[in-house]
Amino acid sequence: MLMLLNRQALLSFYVILVAVIVLLHQALPLWYSALLLLLLLYRWPLQQNSKVNKLKRINIIAALILLLLLVSIRQSGVFHFMLQILLLSAASRLVLIRQRHDSHQLLWVLYFLLACCFIFYQSILTSLLILALLLFTLYCHYRLYASKQHQLQLLQLTKAVLITLPVWISLFVLFPRLQPLWRIPTAEAAITGLADTLDPGSIENLVQSDKLAFRAIFSDAMPPRQQLYWRAKVYEDFDGRSWTVNPRFERRQPAHQQSENSDTGQLLSYQVIAEVSNQRSLFALGQPLEYSSSVRPAAAYLVEARRPVNQRLSYQLTSVLAAVPADTALEQQLNSRTSNANPQTKALAAELAGRTSSTAGLIEQISALFSQQPFYYSLNPPRLGANSVDAFLFDSRTGFCSHYASATAVLLREAGVAARVVGGYQGGVWHQEQQYLEVRQREAHAWVEYYDNGSWQRYDPTAVIAPERILAGLDAVLTADEQDQLQANWRRFSAFNYLSQQLLHLDYYWSVWILGFDESQQHNLWQQLKAASKLLAILATLLLLVLLLWWFLRYQRKPAPYAAPVMLIQRYFGKLLSNKTAGQHVSQFIVSLKNHNPVHTGMLNTINDLYQRALFAEDPQALLQLEQYLKQHATSLKKLTWPD
Repeated sequence: MLMLLNRQALLSFYVILVAVIVLLHQALPLWYSALLLLLLLYRWPLQQNSKVNKLKRINIIAALILLLLLVSIRQSGVFHFMLQILLLSAASRLVLIRQRHDSHQLLWVLYFLLACCFIFYQSILTSLLILALLLFTLYCHYRLYASKQHQLQLLQLTKAVLITLPVWISLFVLFPRLQPLWRIPTAEAAITGLADTLDPGSIENLVQSDKLAFRAIFSDAMPPRQQLYWRAKVYEDFDGRSWTVNPRFERRQPAHQQSENSDTGQLLSYQVIAEVSNQRSLFALGQPLEYSSSVRPAAAYLVEARRPVNQRLSYQLTSVLAAVPADTALEQQLNSRTSNANPQTKALAAELAGRTSSTAGLIEQISALFSQQPFYYSLNPPRLGANSVDAFLFDSRTGFCSHYASATAVLLREAGVAARVVGGYQGGVWHQEQQYLEVRQREAHAWVEYYDNGSWQRYDPTAVIAPERILAGLDAVLTADEQDQLQANWRRFSAFNYLSQQLLHLDYYWSVWILGFDESQQHNLWQQLKAASKLLAILATLLLLVLLLWWFLRYQRKPAPYAAPVMLIQRYFGKLLSNKTAGQHVSQFIVSLKNHNPVHTGMLNTINDLYQRALFAEDPQALLQLEQYLKQHATSLKKLTWPD
């Protein structure tokens, strides 16, 4: 007999599929998501049509949507295209589904799509949401095929979860972390964070985002805030207005060797947990010397991921807080090039260079220029034209960190000193109780590196014009209106701020203990286990003996529990059962008892009938009736006799 799906089951499937579409929005074009939702709504006008007509219409609609997907496959990528096809098949099936047996394929497609959601999200809240949807799908699967009399045994389910929990933990901790055998091409996702081009105004646009960029955990004490310059990008090409990353950064670099000046700086070991940026650039302090396997060195002593960061990435670094040495012989020449733009800046650079004969003296002249003349630090500087440096130095004199860094680098180059602009992050928020540094996009910053004494020395003109930005953070130098501009409306409520921060702390522990448990940490764990192998062998032996003893006491000495109908007979017949001979079945004993108590023949026949239905047919209704009947005739059962 074919069973129709009830309205509750259909509604549950709709909720799950719509939730999956929302979760997988990163893999779906906006027009495709809208078409899927319209396709799901198309079920209701089709309810009065025959199944054949519905099938034809849905097939035509699905074919047209598939044709559109094939046209846009280059923009989607193979993996996203596969998800789009699965969602289309699930939506088409759900529109047509009427009977229970039609839901087999739909359920398994939903399981697969929910599992794919974990690829796109790694935060603990979203992961819990996906897990909840997965459990809800399992529950719908159970209710769809379980009989109406069967109820979900939560106690038994909890016991099963607790029993298998050690197996899950053991597999997570001990199962080898294998590298993927292949890479599935995906669509190009939006890049977040610092871009490869630095325009006047690009940093101030980025700092208006409050998104998390990365977290850092230090093995020892955290360095002073004024040393927290996280290098991410180096801009060497200048066209008179914008700075761009040189193509040499696209080539792979060999591991950097420790330089002479690395012996003079502070050695620092730390872990960085980078958020999704969809680019390779990562964050490092000073001069990196040691890298974890998930990252590799890049030009100019930068650090990059082996592939674009489309999932949260944890990596370990050891750096020395010292000037960065030159990594190529042509690097100084490359960063000495000038442009034909900004003639006023050229004249000013020649004037400043004429006042001193050393690079250190030139830096002092530039610092005096910014500190002794009316320059202003603002989140909302005026727009600049083609000769942006001239307009900044001689007209507006109002800018953000990128304006000051760009102007300083151009002045140094025009004065004959190799210089470049470095983009990254400065500072961060230290959480003392959790012992980690939180760096958001609003800590984005730009500064200058100039070549002197064989190394690239850091110079930050922002520290001259607005030292509070370096010592206390961005809020310390902004006006009240600019602070309101950066602060979201909901963050003005202290309760929301507190709740948001606690969730971030929880997400941090999730990142460190779960997502950050990579092959290197697993290898360290194996080494520790190997060192303690003798002790572990003794403990394992003792545990095995305890388990064997428990098994013996539990399953050997204690008789196996009886079925529920038998236990009911034992409870209400009591001592009479001592007259039952060995090997005699309960039904046979009731028949014998009936011969000795003819007055109670009807009662005993009813008990025997209910007992057999409950035991052999496994009829829960008969079991319930048996219990009620025995309870009602408990007094009569006590009057039964057995001849001596």
